Amino acid sequence: MRNLRTALLLGVTASLTGLLAWRWASEQGLVTLNYSKAPLSTVIESIERQGRVEIGTNADLATPVTIRLNRAPLFEAIDTLAVRIDADARLAYIAAPNDKQIRDVLTAFSSDTNPGGWVVFSPAFGGRTLVGEVSPPDPRHIEWKVTEAGDRSLQAMLDQGAQKTGAVFAVPFDWNPVLGRLPSSGRVGKVTSDLLRNAKGNVKEIFLMTVRSPQVEEAPGRAEFGETRRETVFSARRDGRRGNLEWATERVQARIAILPKDDQAEARRRFDEMQAFWESIRGLPEQERHARLEEHMNSPEVQIRMEERAVTRDARRTPEQREQRFRNYIRRKEQAKGAPTRS
Repeated sequence: MRNLRTALLLGVTASLTGLLAWRWASEQGLVTLNYSKAPLSTVIESIERQGRVEIGTNADLATPVTIRLNRAPLFEAIDTLAVRIDADARLAYIAAPNDKQIRDVLTAFSSDTNPGGWVVFSPAFGGRTLVGEVSPPDPRHIEWKVTEAGDRSLQAMLDQGAQKTGAVFAVPFDWNPVLGRLPSSGRVGKVTSDLLRNAKGNVKEIFLMTVRSPQVEEAPGRAEFGETRRETVFSARRDGRRGNLEWATERVQARIAILPKDDQAEARRRFDEMQAFWESIRGLPEQERHARLEEHMNSPEVQIRMEERAVTRDARRTPEQREQRFRNYIRRKEQAKGAPTRS
């Protein structure tokens, strides 16, 4: 009888242990926040602790933040916080021959100063994909399909990574070793780690929340990593490299692949339509191409999609932010009415 009780007790203990382990695993990557006018630094520390990530920002860490989320996916929490402080949230990989250089440049970024001497690679043709997701997927899950190219230098490969994945990469401008071999395709973080191991350097994965300058805010979609309220933190250069349309297509497809299954078919349909439209106007004379583009952008379906994205993002703003955005909109309309017309 004692052996039976012992066996039952061990069985119950094992079941409870398994349940707790399952709950622990299922909670990983989920973030709960409940703050009212808390310092930005406190909210960031909470997300970092719960998500086991590192977040950098050039915003004032004393900024009061009100935010309430219950078991939200990690990047949704990061993106929501970025919206609350009028910043852009981007996945970034900062690499250098040694850790001190990485620490120094991130300290400069956080203090909103320009250290100079760094080259930044970010996606051509815009950093966001217009696939209409409500909850932004974790960009760390995006796959980088490595392409063998004639230029095996580190910076050429990081430029490829930025265009294929949407992540941002930064390295010292004068550091560009030639790689003996290229890593296999895989998630962006794994490929980047392998690249830097081959280059005998170090890399830090970090989510950056960058407060944009007013000029950049007037032109959404143009913000680059390092754009601040005063100046560019890093001297972003591409050394004449041009955006690769094929890689940009891969980037969108990789982003669609990590959306929830129920959203993927609609996202692919929209992307296929977008591709077909651009292909249809590519060979047209410039004036006719601009006319077709304006007609397309003003079509009801495109306007509805744009409104859906605006509503989704505005839902993450505070009432005060929405009111201020409306005031800014009215101000810009009044300025546009008073501006001289172009001949």
